[in-house]
Amino acid sequence: MSASTVSVPITRRRCQALAAGAVLGSLIPSLSACATGTGIDGVRTQLLSRQRLNELLARQFPYTRSFGGLVDLSLQSPRLSLLPASNRLATAFDLVVTERIARSRFTGGMDLDYGLRFDAREGAIRMADARVNQLRIDQVPRAQQPLVSQYAPRIAEQLLADLVIYRFPPEQLELARNLGLTVGALQVTREGLRVEMLPQALR
Repeated sequence: MSASTVSVPITRRRCQALAAGAVLGSLIPSLSACATGTGIDGVRTQLLSRQRLNELLARQFPYTRSFGGLVDLSLQSPRLSLLPASNRLATAFDLVVTERIARSRFTGGMDLDYGLRFDAREGAIRMADARVNQLRIDQVPRAQQPLVSQYAPRIAEQLLADLVIYRFPPEQLELARNLGLTVGALQVTREGLRVEMLPQALR
């Protein structure tokens, strides 16, 4: 050993801490202790880009529900956008309504915005407080248009209530718990959704 070499004993506890940090870094790069998103208060962050969120949301569509076996409502092709000023997300959908008895088919579109909440039991980020801003169904008979305008937005909001936007991998949450971390604030930014992981004592 040269004179300039310093040997530092590595204890078993230190080995475990280093191993945990390495695994955490591989699972959650932005949550590792050396990530640039780590603040002096112990807050660690994960950023989900708009593109990533849209990809995850698109996997759940088309989303179709039947009402009394008479009418089918299908939402398709979600297109997600970010609303940092209100800390919400917005999504536009293509919409298809099929009336089975008359075999009529109507198309249209819908856009809504919504907040987010963390479901600790399911380890998922869910849609919350969805609000339909616009709902359009083309070629609806004039006599039925008032009913569509009155009830369709509320039905759509109920259909999408608590829809999962992102589900954390179980091993990621388990590791976070082992390191004393828990999901804190969910903040929509111009870059995407910022998820804060806080020490449980600060939650």
